[in-house]
Amino acid sequence: MNTEKMSLKEMIGINTRGLRFIARDKIRGVFLMLFIGVINAIYVFWNVWLLAVLADAVQAHASAQILVRDLAIMAGGGLLVGVVKFTSDYILFYIGSNVWEHADMALNSKIMDMDYEYMESEKVQNQRRDLDEMMRTWNGGGINFLFWRVEVVVRTTAEVLISVVYLVQMIYKSMTVPEGNSMGMFLITLLFMVVFAGVLIFSYRQNIHWQEECFSLENDMIPVNRSFTWYVENYLEKAENAKNIRIFRQQPILMERIRDLFAAFSEKVGRICEIDEKIQFFLGVMRAVLLGFVYFLLGVIALKGGMTAGDVVLYAGAIGILIEYFSEWVFTFTELATNTKYLKAFFDFLDIPNRKYEGTLHTEKRDDDRFEVEFRHVSFHYPGSSQDVLKDFSIRFRIGERLAVVGENGSGKTTFIKLLCRLYDPTEGEILLNGIDIRKYDYQEYLQLFGVVFQDFKLLSMPLGQNIAASEHFSAARVYSALARMGMSDYAARLEQGLDTILYKDFDSAGIEVSGGEAQKFAMARALYRDAPFLILDEPTAALDPVAEYEVYSKFDALVGSKTAVYISHRLSSCRFCNDILVISDGRAVQRGSHEELLADEAGLYYRLWSAQAQYYR
Repeated sequence: MNTEKMSLKEMIGINTRGLRFIARDKIRGVFLMLFIGVINAIYVFWNVWLLAVLADAVQAHASAQILVRDLAIMAGGGLLVGVVKFTSDYILFYIGSNVWEHADMALNSKIMDMDYEYMESEKVQNQRRDLDEMMRTWNGGGINFLFWRVEVVVRTTAEVLISVVYLVQMIYKSMTVPEGNSMGMFLITLLFMVVFAGVLIFSYRQNIHWQEECFSLENDMIPVNRSFTWYVENYLEKAENAKNIRIFRQQPILMERIRDLFAAFSEKVGRICEIDEKIQFFLGVMRAVLLGFVYFLLGVIALKGGMTAGDVVLYAGAIGILIEYFSEWVFTFTELATNTKYLKAFFDFLDIPNRKYEGTLHTEKRDDDRFEVEFRHVSFHYPGSSQDVLKDFSIRFRIGERLAVVGENGSGKTTFIKLLCRLYDPTEGEILLNGIDIRKYDYQEYLQLFGVVFQDFKLLSMPLGQNIAASEHFSAARVYSALARMGMSDYAARLEQGLDTILYKDFDSAGIEVSGGEAQKFAMARALYRDAPFLILDEPTAALDPVAEYEVYSKFDALVGSKTAVYISHRLSSCRFCNDILVISDGRAVQRGSHEELLADEAGLYYRLWSAQAQYYR
């Protein structure tokens, strides 16, 4: 988290943006917080006001009827204000209970809509994790913290302003007493003002220092929390890791690591608790010192006839409230100042700009699903790297046919697919669809041209039908058709809940566990359901057994139909059914042809790769 100091103007701007973000969906909550802040301030002063009136009535020997009336007003008014306060607090809690969820949804929406390159950026991923971890710190942070501090700001500001008005009145009366040594009273009052102002200023500066120290400690806790979360939630609690933990006897090293993280976390929390104890001790001493001066000054003024009993009660109560809540007022603003750094991190993430050019051209609608793609002198390197993964890469697809892409690990096969799907744009050169640069097409329309099965595909813990359709609403007939083409008709027919069967048991004990091979067939069925002109298969049979793999290959033409298919594999035997094979090496297209043509070139890379693997095919 960025710890650089910000200007007052920048802080105000960020917090104002935070309030606008909250008000966009929580406008009632914002107005309610302002109302509750005022009500709470009135609630604090209510008994002070009424006790002052009652004291003056007793001093004036008012009738019993007047005293009863004043007591009734005090009790009834206090009850009414209390009911309004507690009712408003309950409504506010209801409105504000999902403020963080609202902010989290904004972050998740940003992740789903941002350029894909950011998803492979360690910096961006750490930014997102930091925002999650800031909610685990001592006081939390960000939008949620701002929401719940608005009421505190309004209440404490109102309390301080009202108290200051009464303080000024008291000082004025102390300097205009009708009896006694005016110079003496002036010096006593001046001493009181100096001590009072000095203590408040010291309190302000000390609060800022402590709050900055707390922020620094909370900021240090973020990476500790992140590590702790990873080891516990992403490793220890994952069933697939249980085998490694037992076989390799990882318990001691994991326990030692978790113990170290817990010790680091406890040290930070302990330091924050020490600061909190210092604050409470300091506030207690400050209250005692200031209230002693207040009572001394009020006593002197009252003895000289400068104020009534009610005035003494009112000023003592008001200044007591000022002493009580001034520190909270200062602390709240210093908390908001440090929380601004969390808010800035939140908005910095939302403001990450999409650099991908959004075209406007519609993709051509073709009844025959025949599209032509050309890579023209394409070079590409990943952001933050200067090493080209593809170098002066030029190929043209044969329309409607099958292209197999092979090569050694790290040769650029997967990068080729990412560029084709426009997850990245070329560093140099251009990619053309039917003769037009793909950057000129509407991005979402362009993506609809592809049905892709990535090597690291994921299925969701949702109903089977929704998984295949990648949508909440789907055509059951099309889902069954896609499953049938993958040889999964019998499997689907055996499911009691049919297409409503939940995959996996993450959220539903009635869910079914799916093997790697079954999951891969479901992923391929999902690509077929989309019925896109391009079908891209990245290592599609890696999790299938040899029989299932042969079944897929033997039906490949029927699966693909008239579509253009791009097939990525490191197993050359699985490419023989493709009439067009592209060989990539070190980011360049070095060979292209049929299996027989490429195998005839004994000096070529394809022949060497085939020869190295041939012993496994016999």
